[in-house]
Amino acid sequence: MRSNQPVTETRQGRPLRGRLSVLAAAIAVAATAAPAAASAPASQAPGPGVRVVGSIGVDPSHVGVIVSVPGSGGPLNARAFRLWENGRPKNVRVDPLPGSALRVSVVVDARPGDQLQGAQNAVADLMTGLPDGAEAAVVGTRPARLVQPLTGDAGSVVRALAAASFSGPSDDASALALALREVSAGPAGRRAVILITTSPVPAALVNALPGQLRAADASLYVAAVPDVAPSLAKLASDSGGWAVTASSARSLMPAVDAAGADLAHQYRLTYTTTYPALAATRLRVAVAGAETPTPAEATVRVPGSSGQSAAGAQASAGRSGQAGLSVAWLIAAVLLIGLAGVAVFDMRRERRQPGRT
Repeated sequence: MRSNQPVTETRQGRPLRGRLSVLAAAIAVAATAAPAAASAPASQAPGPGVRVVGSIGVDPSHVGVIVSVPGSGGPLNARAFRLWENGRPKNVRVDPLPGSALRVSVVVDARPGDQLQGAQNAVADLMTGLPDGAEAAVVGTRPARLVQPLTGDAGSVVRALAAASFSGPSDDASALALALREVSAGPAGRRAVILITTSPVPAALVNALPGQLRAADASLYVAAVPDVAPSLAKLASDSGGWAVTASSARSLMPAVDAAGADLAHQYRLTYTTTYPALAATRLRVAVAGAETPTPAEATVRVPGSSGQSAAGAQASAGRSGQAGLSVAWLIAAVLLIGLAGVAVFDMRRERRQPGRT
C-alpha cells in the first residue's frame, strides 16, 4: 500500500535536528519490536498449499479465477499452471493478481497494554507489505466499531489504529459483520478478513460465520494468541484463508505477516468458459514449482461479467506486492541510510546559501 505524506514548505525547511529526531524515533520503534519478534516466533500448521480462493468476471465468455500460491520463489507464468474445468483442460492466461483487486478488513480484538501494542505493531507491518492499489480497513471489537474505513493509504490505517481506544467486553460477532460489510463494497475481487485476537472465539460465532463469508465472497485469516480452536482453523481453511498462532501478543507480527504474505502471492487465471453466469463448475488447478505440489480442487460459480473491474485489473496487471518484512534490523538499516542522506543534503544546502561562512 502507498503512504500519502504530502511535503509542504514547512517540512522541506525543517531544521536538521528536527528531522533527525523523527528518524530516531522510527528507529527506536523498530528496535523495540525486534526482541519481541525474535524471542517468540509464530507457529503454524503446514502451509495451506495451492488454493482456488475466488473468481472475477472478465466478459461473457471469460472467467478470472484467483489462485493462491504460497511459497512461490518468484513470479510464475502460464506454463507453470494447468487448469481443468469439469474435467476438461483449459488454456489460461496468467497475471499476478493486481493490488486494485484486493480489499482487506483487519479485525483487532485486544485488551489495552501489551496486547494492543502487539496488535498495532503487527498491523503497521502488514500495511507495508500489501500490494500497491490494495485497500484496507480496521475494525475494533472493544466496542465493535469501524476504526478506519477502506483506504489505499497505509499511513491512515496505522494512525487510526494508534489513536483508537479499546476497553470493555469483546463483541467479535458485530465486528466481523462490519468487516465483511466493508470488503463487500465495490466490484468483485479478492476479499479477506484478518482476525487478530488474544481471546477465544465463541463457538456460536464460528457456527454463524460460514454463511456470512460465503455471502461476502471473502476469506478468513486468523492470527491468534496462544492457540486456535480446530473448528475456527477449519473454517478459515474452507474459506480460502488459514490460521496461524503466536505464543504471546508481543510476537503477533510474524503471525500476521504470514497472512499478508499469502495475500501477496496470488494469481489471476483467465480462461474461456461456455457455462452461463452462476453455473456451478468444478475446477482443478496444478502449479509447477509450488511448495505444495498437490493440485487444488474447488467448486465455484461462474461470475457475471464485470467490465469495470476487468479494466482496472488489466491496467495494473503485472504489479504484485512483496510480502511485508518483519525483520526489524532491516527496517532500522534502511532508516539509518535515510538519516545519513538527509544529513549530507542539509549540510551541502547550508554551505551553498549566501552569507554563510
